[in-house]
Amino acid sequence: MKAKILTLVGALMALLLALTSHTAPAASASRSTDEGSNDTPVVGLVTGTNPTGHAAERGKQQTADASTIAEEAGHNGAHVILNGLTGSRAQTTMFNQQVTGDGPNELIKTTHRKKVQRELKDAIISAQRAGPTRGGVDVLSNIRHLADSLHALPHHPRTTEIVLFGSGLQDMPPLQLTDPITLGDTRTALDTLERQGMITDCRGWNVHMVGATQTPDGPLDSLREVQLRELFRQLFHRCGGRLVEWSSDRLISFPGAGTEVAPADWVKKRQVIVPLRAGVLFDGDSATLRPTARRDLDKAAGILTHTYPTATVEVAGYAATVPGGSADKALALSWARARAVSQYFSSHGVPPSRLKTIGRGLQDPVASNGTEEGRQANRRVVITCTPR
Repeated sequence: MKAKILTLVGALMALLLALTSHTAPAASASRSTDEGSNDTPVVGLVTGTNPTGHAAERGKQQTADASTIAEEAGHNGAHVILNGLTGSRAQTTMFNQQVTGDGPNELIKTTHRKKVQRELKDAIISAQRAGPTRGGVDVLSNIRHLADSLHALPHHPRTTEIVLFGSGLQDMPPLQLTDPITLGDTRTALDTLERQGMITDCRGWNVHMVGATQTPDGPLDSLREVQLRELFRQLFHRCGGRLVEWSSDRLISFPGAGTEVAPADWVKKRQVIVPLRAGVLFDGDSATLRPTARRDLDKAAGILTHTYPTATVEVAGYAATVPGGSADKALALSWARARAVSQYFSSHGVPPSRLKTIGRGLQDPVASNGTEEGRQANRRVVITCTPR
């Protein structure tokens, strides 16, 4: 009998030791996460200039995006940093904590976690609604400010989810993307930033850009949208991250799978594509260059003679569809305008042998011809520079 009791006691002791040995590491892991180990997921958010659109619909999208981020952050216990712009355009940190629960039992921990999630959701919505709707867009400063905040954290996971809300059309020095010449020449723009030390360390970032194509004056046309997307794709690729999502109005996939947005078609050819609106270059139905056209054409000629002195250059004219308009007349006007631009380049140092002139009439619209704004975008002269 005594032997059986001793055997039972021994078994109980062995079971107790086994349970102790299994629970200790779990407690240690919990402390490690709470104290900010390298396994703690990190989310960085920036809100900038608010996009245009119907206020009620925009509010629904903002609420849905905020809910998605808060839910995912709470699920993974992520540390979230939210930077937003005030009315004075000063960057401020509006949320900076780990979305997790504290307490003596699971019920209290869950309740606390949900409270933090609500606070995060409210902060995201508030930041987007409080952001200025007009004024200079300084995406680069916002990115650097966020990077400084993230680098100050004690935990640095292999990947960090980054969401940038608002216009991506940077128009503050040293990079003014509202200038079609700058936007069309991605390589030169990024080289300039690198020389000035303006490209921050973004290793491990999965970047989602939401509303980057929306501006206070309306959405960008399709060509400028692709150019803007390509510039940011290359920017984040150069600093060690990935642009994984490019959305005009809402957060589609969060967290990102880490698959980089596809490069633009002209990247492999290293082409520089500069669309100049006909309204900037010409009056009405005229093919005579306006005096004010010299500013953009001189800058373009400088690129063709100095930056890419041996490249072939196509100058293509395009027209817009108007009610009762003639396709033949539109084609003739597009040819005449393209010739005027080519002749300007020839007189400013670009050899005619490098120039190809073509009129494409109503082909390849970049915007809807159903609105005056769309027709203005479609009336253009596109300069395509292809290095040899």
